[in-house]
Amino acid sequence: MPGWAAVIATLIVPGTGHLLLRRYLRGTTLAALWTASVDVWLISAFLLGDGGSAGLSIVSVSLAVVVWIYALVDVLRSLKALRAKDFQKRKDDLLRTAQVAWLRDELAEAEKLLHGILEMDERDVEAWVHLGKVQKALGRAKASRKSFRSALNLSGSDRWRWQLMTELGTTKRHTSENEPS
Repeated sequence: MPGWAAVIATLIVPGTGHLLLRRYLRGTTLAALWTASVDVWLISAFLLGDGGSAGLSIVSVSLAVVVWIYALVDVLRSLKALRAKDFQKRKDDLLRTAQVAWLRDELAEAEKLLHGILEMDERDVEAWVHLGKVQKALGRAKASRKSFRSALNLSGSDRWRWQLMTELGTTKRHTSENEPS
């Protein structure tokens, strides 16, 4: 819920949402810029009268609007990044728990956790690899091969390529005939 509070606070006074997100320097700077531009506008509009203050009013209101829009967009971008970090942390925690379950030979639990990760993010290569290993240990060769193929077809699988190709039996074995003389 602090995310929505940060957005609402930013809508009221730019920079305050940053303060709620613990981005103190940026929040203070934005709040000061916005407050200064609104002060200049109020002074030029109400105290200076008509003596050439129209240009100053336009500049100060424009600056206030730009600061307000920037602050709102920046808070939304920050919240998106925080959500992505939380999402990755949840996936990592589930993966660690699944690996512990696998090491304890609680294969059904490990499989359930890995399926949970894949429900969250079907493009998680590491979850597919571990799911294939668990399925192989459970004796489900067809499901295991399908999981390994799914991992191999995803971007980011380069790190796992050799292991996946070995699991799928598609690696070329070097023999003395294939080696250069």
